Amino acid sequence: MKTFEYTSATEMVINESGSLQQFYRLTNVLSKTRHVHFTTKEDDAEGVEWRFSYRGNKLALQYSIYNGVTLIFNEKDSKTANKIAVRLREVQ
Repeated sequence: MKTFEYTSATEMVINESGSLQQFYRLTNVLSKTRHVHFTTKEDDAEGVEWRFSYRGNKLALQYSIYNGVTLIFNEKDSKTANKIAVRLREVQ
């Protein structure tokens, strides 16, 4: 799976033992409560990555059979990523 094109991309673990079902539940939460529209959706045998913008910040939610559910972001978007990560961890 191709991960974020950004050279300074950082991953934040939401749930390292998260499942694909949890990934879909979290994308639904983002869509319903944060009004996120996913711009790109990629999947392969090892995982799924859905990219989105939130308040001008480019982020991605990813599920991997190796790493569980993670949030991927640029370092400059870390403040927004932290806020979203807290919200996603609350709804697990």
